[in-house]
Parts: sequence; C-alpha cells; structure tokens
Amino acid sequence: MDLKFVSMPKEEIEAIHGATLKVLEEVGVRFPDEDALSALESAGAIVDRKNMVARMTERIIKDALEKAPRNVVLYARDPRLNVDLQDKETHFCTSGGGAFIYDLESGERRRSVKVDSDRMTLVTDALSHYDIVQPEVMPSDVPERIQDIWRYAGAFSNTSKHVSCIVGPGTTKEEARDIVEMAACVAGGRDELRRKPIISIQEEPLSPLQYSANDTQMIIEYARHGIPIAIYSLTIGGATAPVTLAGQLVVINAELLAAIALVQSINRGNMVLYGSASSVMDMKTGNLALGAPERAILDVAAVNLARYYGLPSMMVALNTEASMPGTQAAFEKTLTGLPPVLAGANIVLGGATLDGGNTYSFEQLVIDDEICSGIARIARGFHVNDETLAVDVIEEVGIGRHYLEKRHTVRHVLTDTWYPTLYKRVKRSEPSWSLDMLGHHDLARTAKAKVNDILANHKPKPLEKEIVRRIQAIVARAERRSIR
Repeated sequence: MDLKFVSMPKEEIEAIHGATLKVLEEVGVRFPDEDALSALESAGAIVDRKNMVARMTERIIKDALEKAPRNVVLYARDPRLNVDLQDKETHFCTSGGGAFIYDLESGERRRSVKVDSDRMTLVTDALSHYDIVQPEVMPSDVPERIQDIWRYAGAFSNTSKHVSCIVGPGTTKEEARDIVEMAACVAGGRDELRRKPIISIQEEPLSPLQYSANDTQMIIEYARHGIPIAIYSLTIGGATAPVTLAGQLVVINAELLAAIALVQSINRGNMVLYGSASSVMDMKTGNLALGAPERAILDVAAVNLARYYGLPSMMVALNTEASMPGTQAAFEKTLTGLPPVLAGANIVLGGATLDGGNTYSFEQLVIDDEICSGIARIARGFHVNDETLAVDVIEEVGIGRHYLEKRHTVRHVLTDTWYPTLYKRVKRSEPSWSLDMLGHHDLARTAKAKVNDILANHKPKPLEKEIVRRIQAIVARAERRSIR
C-alpha cells in the first residue's frame, strides 16, 4: 500500500483551472519588463504596455504546458546524486534566504555571514535525507548584489548534490550570468550545463498577480541559459489573495501559469517546477502563518494541480513561527510537511528554518532531516506480496513463540522498520516533570553534537584545483564590479 497521492476530485481541479483561465484572460498578470511583454505578445497574449499587463487565453496556457518537459532530472556534480523527479519519491531540499542565524557555539542570534553559508551547506551535504541543497543563509558580510554569487561558489565547494537557490534581492542579470559561468565550469562547459543542469533557481511572484521587474529579468536570464526554474507563489490568504482557500488557489494558479508561459516563450522546453509557499494571515497578529494547517491544505491542492498539468512540483513546507528548536517547531513542521508528501509532491522544501523563515539553526537543520526521514517512511507505506504476507513464517512459528531469530526478520528489519538517530527508544520514567527537565531531553542537544561531528569529520567531494581557480576569478571580478 503506497500512502501517496492524496487526490482532489477532478471536478474541483477543473473548476479551479476554469476560474484561473478567466482571471488570466480578463485581469492578466503584470510583468514590468519589455522583453517579457514582447515575448508573451509573440505567443499571442494581449499586452497593455501602459500598465505592463499581459492577458492570456486558454490557447497560450495550453501551448506553454505542452512545451514544458514532463520528465525532469535535477543533475548533481556527483552523478550518483542526480534527482529524477519521475521516480515517485519525494525529495527534500533545505530552505534559503535567511538573514539571521543562531550561532552554533554561543547560541546568539546574529546576522549570517559567508562562513555560515558554507558550513550549513557542508552539513547538508552530509545529511542523507536532503537530496537537494540550498545554501540556507545570505552572507551579510558581502554586498547584497553578489550574495548569490558567494552562495553558489561556496556550495560548489561544499556539496556534490544538486544546488537550488531562491534568487537574492540584489542579484542582477550580470550576477546571473556569473553564476551560470561558474556552474558551467563545474559541469564541464556551457553545452554540458544545458544538457545536465547542476543548478536550478527559485522565483516567486509579488502577489497578487504580478512579478517585480528584477524577478522578471531573472526568470528571462536563467531561462535563456536553460536553467530549471521553480516558481512558487507566496500569497497570503485574506491579504494578497482571497481568504477562501479555493479563491486563493485561483490566484496561486494564475501567477504560476503566467510565469510558465513566459518561460516557454523565452526558451521552449525549459524545465519548470510548479509550487506554492502560500499560507494564510493570522488575523489576530497580522502575520503570515507559515506553520498553519491551511498551508498544508494549499500544498496538497497545488500538488494535485501540478499533476493535472503534468508538471513536477516543489512545495514549501517544514516552516514554523517558533523562535527556537522545540515542541512548537516540531509540531508545525510535521503538520505542514507530511500532507504534501502524502499528496505526492516531487520536492518539499524548508529545512532549517525558524521564526517564519527569518532565522536559521544548525540544530534545526539536523532535526528537520530526521523529520523528513520519518515522513518519508510513512509515505512509503508497505508492500503486499507472498514474501511480506509471510504465511509460511507464521505457520512455522505457530502459537505463542517469537520471530526474533527468523531469517525473514533479518531480511526485513532494516528496510521495513524506521529507526531514529537523534534519540533512543528507551523505556524510562522521570521522578518529576519540569520545564528545566524538558530542556535536558530536547533533540537540539543531540542535534548540536551531530553538527559538530559533521563539521569535524565530513569531507565533501573536492573540486579540481583548476575549477576552484576559475570560480575564484569569477567571484573576484564580481566583487570588483560591485564596489565600482
């Protein structure tokens, strides 16, 4: 029994699709960039240049979806770590873009710097349940314009997994070209990078129904180089989208389909991923509630829409409003992480985050890896066949005996049963319960020890010295440009 593929009724999906087409044709989406408007106009969109809005018919959307690849592989520097999104597994990715971090040694919350980005990438490389690496934090000790360059450069040296980054706010077309050049050095040339892209980017709209000028330019620039692009909408139910989840999904879907049409009008066949980071506003506080159960519902619906369109999906989950590792963080991350996996999401993104995505933690990175491991085990369900039904073993053991020494148990004990790594299932009682005692048992203690062990002993697959030299030269050139 495979527990995946929680599905929506087809008539509900088609109702959302029909409402989306009406919005795209009558309202449209704003792309404040002439290249974008011209490309969409060439594809058949009706363009209002005064307001920089493109209105799109059903035919335009259908053509774009037909051009988008169904079979997507996110390649890695180490081919053994390639991520095939057709394998019916959910792959996990760390979150990114954090401005703050809890210092591993002191526990102090501070601005993140270059060494934090590199160290977190190295730890992620060692954690087995993250198949895709996103350098989690933004280095504040370099100019904003070249933060993405530093993140990618550090990632290439500290992981051999696929690298996917949300585009930083200061990145321009020049920096995007530098990043592509670095990736081409690692991949073995620009042609090889196009054939087997070892990086991807993530972009999100400026909801509702618009993209910023720079985000639009980033989509165009990376599409021209054949880089896979994950688009996920960050609508806020009740604020930047209707408060009803169905209405919110119409806005999400319109934003994503419009961007997919743009990508395909720039580079036919460019890989795109369909996603959502949306949630609802907590009307009591005015905050975006990233750990809300409604977010999980939206993600499940978005996975179903992606499958309806034949596109791979990337859902942002595993987030929390908790300010530090602990019970709230574990509760909200499991609450938002499990449903999209059960719905069949190709990628679930969000590891290491706290504080609504503002603050990151080494300890939380490790705890989230454990959560992903357990979630994946639930989704895998179980197989029913002669071997697993085990009738012959049941007959052999009979009544009142045990199965511990049976070969059948040895064959399956490590594959059918999940085991934690951050705690032991030891039966014991405490003489009393207190908040102080709770701290002694928190997973953050064992997670910190695991982080320190990885930093001391894990050695990522090294880059060739010549590739390192070329990357350093590209970074140095970008640094000089950023201070002119």
